[in-house]
Amino acid sequence: MKPSIKLGSFLLAVMMAVTAVVAVGCTPTSLKKEWAYKTADNELAIGVYIYSLDLAYSQAQKYASEQLDDYTTAKSDWLDEKITPEDEEEVVAREWIKSEAKRMCYAYLAVDAQLKELGSTPDMAAADSQAEEYWNLGQYASYGYVMPMSDDLEPYGISFDSFKYCTTEFSTKQSELFTLVYGEGGSQEVSDKELGEYFHSNYVDYSYFTVNLYESTTNEAGGNSDVALSDEKIKELTDEFDGYAESLNNGTSYDDLMAEYMEKKGLDSDPSTSGVDNYETTSLGDELVDALKKLDDNKATTLKVGDGNSAVYYVLYKRDITGDDADYVAANSTYRSSVLTAMKTKDFDDYIDSLADNMDIEENTSVLGKYKPELFFVAKEETTSASNKESKEEE
Repeated sequence: MKPSIKLGSFLLAVMMAVTAVVAVGCTPTSLKKEWAYKTADNELAIGVYIYSLDLAYSQAQKYASEQLDDYTTAKSDWLDEKITPEDEEEVVAREWIKSEAKRMCYAYLAVDAQLKELGSTPDMAAADSQAEEYWNLGQYASYGYVMPMSDDLEPYGISFDSFKYCTTEFSTKQSELFTLVYGEGGSQEVSDKELGEYFHSNYVDYSYFTVNLYESTTNEAGGNSDVALSDEKIKELTDEFDGYAESLNNGTSYDDLMAEYMEKKGLDSDPSTSGVDNYETTSLGDELVDALKKLDDNKATTLKVGDGNSAVYYVLYKRDITGDDADYVAANSTYRSSVLTAMKTKDFDDYIDSLADNMDIEENTSVLGKYKPELFFVAKEETTSASNKESKEEE
């Protein structure tokens, strides 16, 4: 049975990220051209497998650091301990890493084969140009940070061709196939009605504004620290914000309330934060998400997030999202693509799994066995900053 990997949440999210590979201290592997997996008309270079193994290693290391009490960057012992990947059963870390790398390679081959069957040849010009920039300059060159990914990857036997195949090119191919399946005229076309129903059930239209229940102070030495407000001042502020929420619940429009608030506070710009987010992927935080799920449409609530010298008080407002169809899920809306992706990511993962299940894929076991998760381990002694300790003690 082949391992499971969620292309939408794991592979798509990390394949464009800077990997955890560190060239210092590694032993370069053979650069001769060897294949890892192949079909009758396609062959993956060993560098494709190594890159995939690295991605899986990085994700497994993240799980280990979050889940294992005895995890340390100084030792590789965690590779032989059990982790629990998202939506999966408990498994030994090194076995999960190998199975995930294999699954990624199967996905590459499956997508290639299906695009060929459908007669689609995506334009790779932009993808290859982006890959070349990342390879030679890094992802952050435009911000002044030149960190070529080739420096990290080449010592492990990963060529530029393997890198671009796994990253920008594969992303382009997946997008093309996704559209051919779920887009207009696709084999499993999603109608505007279906998309609207998903949107209404899984997205939220919200606004909020806040007040801090603490203040910043400066001590005699010039150091800064945050201190909780007095109980009297906190009550004054929370009573004021409770009044705003009550006003919204009594029918005042959010725009009118904010105009009143800005005039009262002498503000030139709206201090609100607003958005239309998917409940599952929003960065709002659990407390705000839970509060929004409980709110009725066009209603407001107040809530405190944090305690003591980090407490913040919110007025949180939820709009009726059914009124957003024209802007967010209309057939000609640029937002339609992101909503469709959120709706069909899991189905697309399963679709690619099914494609791979029906393929005759040969693996080069004698070569694959040479590459183990330890390849990417670099011991790092964990240290705790004395200044951080002092800061925590002061708090």
